[in-house]
This record gives sequence, structure tokens and C-alpha cells, in this order.
Amino acid sequence: MNSSVAVIVLCGRERDQWINPALMKRVVESLYDGLQARRPISIDLQYGTSPVEMARNLVVKNFLQNPSNWLIQIDNDVVPPEHFLKLVDAAEAEGKRVFGIPTPTISNHGLAWNIGLKHQDDELRCNLFNSLPPGWNRCDYLGGAFLAVHRCVLEAIKGDWFNRTPTKSEDFAFSERARKAGFSLWFHGDSQCDHIHSASLLEMLKK
Repeated sequence: MNSSVAVIVLCGRERDQWINPALMKRVVESLYDGLQARRPISIDLQYGTSPVEMARNLVVKNFLQNPSNWLIQIDNDVVPPEHFLKLVDAAEAEGKRVFGIPTPTISNHGLAWNIGLKHQDDELRCNLFNSLPPGWNRCDYLGGAFLAVHRCVLEAIKGDWFNRTPTKSEDFAFSERARKAGFSLWFHGDSQCDHIHSASLLEMLKK
């Protein structure tokens, strides 16, 4: 039996607690993929909690009270790629304990991916990726739109997992805590999520 996974959808205020149908199709698909891979899957929703860092911390607290090995948080306005559990298989086989699936976002400089590297000259800034190299790649910051974290990482951080800092959003603050706890952050450049606004940001970014 492979390690178990908890998939939690965060129903945030940005889309009035709506869950897009394409996301739910992928979530239901993960149940079937889990059966095929002999990997237990549980699914839940987190809604009615704000701000977002409080919601994410509550998800972690509830997760740690259960025996699952992996926690996947997915925002309700995101569409993951098909069969996203295969990335858990690949990450686990290579000893990777934190990874995200890149998701388009709107930055101060236009459309970019929600993953970044430290700025060489300014610790308060980071450089978001404008294009994705193929395969597994390390990074310094992972956005929380689709974030997969092994239990051992959350236990090592111990608490305040997603609390914001004066200079970092809740997901980038978590990234710093994970790195300080000794874990590398990864993304796979061949897999992307869509981000549903009034238009598909993924389609806009590809143009």
C-alpha cells in the first residue's frame, strides 16, 4: 500500500466560495487514480475561514490529527493537470517532500508563474518564473494554489506554518520556513495548473 494523501480544496472568498467544475472533475479523478495505484485518498473542503493564512493553518492542524502522509492544498479557482497524483509518485520515489504545480498569476510585471527564486541583491524581493524549464526544478518560493507537502515537513516546522511575515505572503512565508527546516522546494516544469479568472490565465500566458 502506497502512502496516503489528503486532498483539501480551499474555498476562498475570491470566488464567493464557488468551486469550479473542472477542479472537481480532477479531484474525483484522483480517487480513481488512488485506487489504481493502491494509494488511499481522502477529500475535504475548507470553507468559511478567513484570512487565507488562518484557513491554511487550520487545514494543517486537522491534517496532523489524521494518519495521512501527504497533504495537497488546492485553491478553488485552480484546475490541476490530469492525474496529478502521478507527481506524488514521482516526488516520493526521489525523496522530494515539498512540491508545487506552477499556476499562472498576475504580478506587477504582467502574467508570470507563482514560483520564484531569491533576488540576488534584495532579500525582500523574489524573481517569479516567466517560463518553465522541463522536468523537476528547485526553487525558493512556491505559491499555494497547488501545494503538496509531506507530513514530515509540517511536523518539522511545528507551528505557524502559513503565518504571513511583513514581507511575504502566507505561501511564500511557508516556503521560507520549509527551507529553514532543511527541505528543498520543487516544481515540475512539464505540469501546470490553470487559474480561472474572467478568462483562463494559462491560455493567456501561452499566447
